[in-house]
Amino acid sequence: METAIRWSPSSDTHEQRFLLVDVTGRSFSHCKVTSYDGKDLKYETLCGTRRAPLFRAFDWSPHDESIVAVGDISGSATVIRLDDSQISPIALPVRQQRPCNALAFSKTGLLATGLERVRNDFCLYIWDLSHRLSEKTSTVSSPGKSSVEPIRKLASSETITSIRFFLGQPDTLAAGVKGTCIRLYDLRENVGNAPLQFQTASVHNLAIDPLDENYLASAVTQKDTTIQIWDRRFAYPSSAASLGSGTSHSAPLGPVLEYRNAFESSSSTAQSNIWSLRYCKGKSGYLGALASNGDFRVFETKHAYHAGENHTQDQGTHTQGVQVQTERHLRTKRIHHLGPFLGPGRPDNARIVSFDFTNLAGPKGMPSAITLRGTGSVEVYELKGRAPTYALSSDGDLVGSGIARELEPLSPTKGGSLAQLGLFQVKPSTVEPIDGLSNRLEGTDISQQPNGDKIAKAKISKENRKQLSSREMHEKWFEDRYLHHVPTISAALATLTMDRRRCLEGYLFDCEKNMKIAGDDSWQKEMWEWVGRVKSLANDETLIVRGIDLNYLGVWNIWNIDLGPEKAARISGKSENTEILYAIEAICRSLGLPELSRIESSLPAHRRLSLYLCGFGLSGEEIHVAISDLANQGQTTKAAFLALVNDIPKQAADILRNGSHPADRELSLALAGYIRGITDDAWCETIQNIAASLADPYARGILALVRNGSWHDVLHETSLPLKFRVGIALMYLADDELTTYVATTTNECTEHGDIEGIILTGLSSKAVPLLQNYILKYHDLQTAILAISHTSPRYFPSSLVDTWRAEYRTRLNTYRLFLHRVRFDTGATKLSVASGSHGKPSLAPPARQVSLKCSHCEQAMDRNPAHVAASSAPAPVSFPSSADQNRSIFADDVQTGTACPKCGKHLPRCVVSRQRRGGGEESGDQR
Repeated sequence: METAIRWSPSSDTHEQRFLLVDVTGRSFSHCKVTSYDGKDLKYETLCGTRRAPLFRAFDWSPHDESIVAVGDISGSATVIRLDDSQISPIALPVRQQRPCNALAFSKTGLLATGLERVRNDFCLYIWDLSHRLSEKTSTVSSPGKSSVEPIRKLASSETITSIRFFLGQPDTLAAGVKGTCIRLYDLRENVGNAPLQFQTASVHNLAIDPLDENYLASAVTQKDTTIQIWDRRFAYPSSAASLGSGTSHSAPLGPVLEYRNAFESSSSTAQSNIWSLRYCKGKSGYLGALASNGDFRVFETKHAYHAGENHTQDQGTHTQGVQVQTERHLRTKRIHHLGPFLGPGRPDNARIVSFDFTNLAGPKGMPSAITLRGTGSVEVYELKGRAPTYALSSDGDLVGSGIARELEPLSPTKGGSLAQLGLFQVKPSTVEPIDGLSNRLEGTDISQQPNGDKIAKAKISKENRKQLSSREMHEKWFEDRYLHHVPTISAALATLTMDRRRCLEGYLFDCEKNMKIAGDDSWQKEMWEWVGRVKSLANDETLIVRGIDLNYLGVWNIWNIDLGPEKAARISGKSENTEILYAIEAICRSLGLPELSRIESSLPAHRRLSLYLCGFGLSGEEIHVAISDLANQGQTTKAAFLALVNDIPKQAADILRNGSHPADRELSLALAGYIRGITDDAWCETIQNIAASLADPYARGILALVRNGSWHDVLHETSLPLKFRVGIALMYLADDELTTYVATTTNECTEHGDIEGIILTGLSSKAVPLLQNYILKYHDLQTAILAISHTSPRYFPSSLVDTWRAEYRTRLNTYRLFLHRVRFDTGATKLSVASGSHGKPSLAPPARQVSLKCSHCEQAMDRNPAHVAASSAPAPVSFPSSADQNRSIFADDVQTGTACPKCGKHLPRCVVSRQRRGGGEESGDQR
C-alpha cells in the first residue's frame, strides 16, 4: 500500500478532519473538509510534514491529532509532530535491528511496536509517551541513545504482525503472532501471568469494534482472503495449549464468524489479498475490508439471539460460505459492495487503495466511509440502508414506505393515516368496458407506450424473425414484452395483476369475449378461436353420433383414432374402432365436408374432419369468401397463401398483382413463374434471394412452394402458424408421413408448452401436459384452467387440473373477487355436465361454507323435518296439559326461533343484546 487515509474520531458536524499518508513520498497531511455536496469533497491542509523517515508502518495518535508514529526497516520507531516542524522527533530504537511490522497508539499515550522475530529478544515493545507527547521541546536526542525506555517487553522470539489497543481498556491490546495465534495482553498484570489467545493463522490487519470491543477481526496472509471474527470472551490462556486433553481447554473455540474467500478473483487477474480491515466508528457490527484489487466491501453483522449446541453450521451469503457458531450469537445480516466502481473512462489506477470509516452518518442516516483512490481523489460513500418496503394488495394497490419517484402520496380523504406515515400508492387504471383493457395501462394502449409492444416488436428485427419459428416468435414476444425491458410502475402492476384485470373484464368461458381481452397475443386469440369453434359444435351435438362423443378432440386423436383414458366417457355401447370410423364418416356427411382429391388416403374421413377442426376443409364457395375477406382487409399475402393451399394459384396471383405493397408484385412475378413450371437452378437461387429479404411468414410460405413446387418445403417453413402447417400436412402428405408428422409435432408442442398445439391435442387428456408446460413458461394459469374446464372432469378426471382449479379459486378469493369466483364455479359446473347424464354435473359443488348447528344435538337449525338425521337425539320431554297431552313446553319457543326445532333445547343468548335467536328480550341469568 503506497498511500493511506485515516479519519479523525473527534470530527463533528461542524468540522471534519482526516489524515492523508504518502508512504513513498514520506509525507503526512492533516486535512480539513471545506465542502461536500454529496458527490465532490473538497479539503484544505491544516499541517503536515514531508520529512518523515522511510517507514513501513505508521499510526495516528487518537488523543492528539498532531502526532504520528512511524516504524522503519531497522525496527526503530519515530514519533513526529505535524503541527510544529521545530520540535524534534522522538526516536525509539531497539537493541537488535529487524523490520518493524506494526505500530499502535492507545488513547492514554502508550505506543506499541511489533517487530520481526530474532532469537533471544522480545518482539513487542510498549512505550509510555504520555509525558513526552505533551511537551513541546526542541531538544534533540543524543545519537544512539533513547530518551524513552519501554515499560514492557513481550513476545520473546515471536514475529508480531499486527497490533491494536482496546479503546475502552487502553491498557489491553491484541497482537497477532505470525503463524500461531492472536494474543490478548493486559499490561496491568504481572509479566508471569499467561495472556489469553486465539489459536489461528489469521493474524494480520487486526481490527476491534470500538462500539462492542468483545469482537475483533483478523485476516490471513497473502494469496488468501479469509476473514475471521473473534469473541474475546471465549479466548483461552496461552498455557492451555500445553495442558492435557483431559482439561476443559483441550478444544479451543474457533471464530464466531468466518468468511472464506471473501474476495473472489477471476482467472484473468492475480490472486488478491486483503490490505485493510477496519470497524465502523459510528455503528456497531460494520466491518470494512479492502482487497488489493480495489474491491471494497462492508460486512454487516448482527447478534443472533438463539441458543444452540456447540456445533458449526453453514450459512450462505452472496459470494462465500460463512460458518457460524450459534451459541455465540453472531450472524451476517448483509454484505455491502462498494467497489471497485470504475466507471466509463476511469483508468485502472482509479481503484480504491485505502479507506476508513467516519464517525458521522450520511444524509440517509447510514454509516459512511471515506476512501482514497489511486489517482489521489478523496470520496465519501454512504452505505445503502434497508430497501424500501412495498406491498401489493389484493386489488392491485402498491403501498410502500420508501421514496419512489413515480409514486403519489395517498390523498387525505383516502387512507389519511397512511399519508401521515409517508406511505405511497399507485393503482392501475380502473376497469372499463371490454375492449382489450388488459393491454391498456393508465388509459393508454400499451402498444403506444415506449415500454409496450412497439419495443417488443422492434426488438424482433427482420434478421431475427426470418429465423424464428411460430413458437419461438411467441416466446420472443413474451420475453421482450414482459422480461427484457424495465417497465414503469403502472406497467409492472398491470403485469402482476393481469389475471385479476382480465377477470374483471369478463375473462371466463365466453370465447369471443376472451379473444377480445387477449389483445395483442395472437397465439392466445387463435387458441380461443379454436375452442369457440369446437364448443359451438359441442352445444349443437354435431360431433355425437351413435353414442360416440368426439367433442373437443384434436387432430392427433382423430387421425390416430385414440380417445385415451376418456374413452369410456365418450362411448356408450360398442367400443370397436369400426364404430368410430362410421361415426366420423357420418359427421363428415352431416357437416357437408368436401371430398379430398389431392391425395389418396385410407382414412379420408379422418382427414376431412381434422381439416374442418383446423379451420380448413371448407366448400369452394366458403373458401372464395374467406380469401376475399382477407384480401379486402389488406392481408394480401395471407389471402394468396390460403388460395395456394386450396389449389387456386390463379386467384393467388391476381391478389398479389393487385396488392399495394411493392413486395406483393415481386411475389406475383415469382408465382407466375411457378404457374408456368419454371424450376431450374437459376430460378431457385433467385427465389432464395427474395426470401432472404422477407419476414412475413405467408410470403415466405409462398416462396417456399414456388422455389421447388414441393409442399414439404412449405412444412419446413416453421414461421407459418401451426394450423396452416397441419392443414397442409392433412391435404398433401401420405398416410405414413402424416402419422409421423402429427406425432412429432404434437410431442414438440407438448415439450415446449406451445399453445398452438391445442389443435393437435384438443382439450383431451393429452392437452394436460402441454398446458402444464405452458403455465411453467408463460405463468398463465388462468387461460389454462379456463380452457381445460370445458372437458375436465366432464370427460376425464385429472388431479393436476383439480389443483389448477383450486389454485385459481384461491387466487380469486385473494383478490376478493368473490362474485367472479362464484361465476367461475357455476360455469365450470355447467361445463362438467356430460351428455346423457340427465343434467348431473361431474364436478362436485363446493362444500357448504356456512352451517348453523345446535350445540346440543349437532343438527342443522332449519325446520325441514326431512333434514333430521336418522340417528337424531331423543325428542324433547313432554308434559301433559289440558289442551294437548303431547305438547312440548318449548313449542312456542320453537315457533319463535329461540329453541332448536329438533331437540327443543334453548339457543344460546346473545351476550350483547341479551336476546335469543329470533326471540324477544328475556330476563333471567345468562346461560
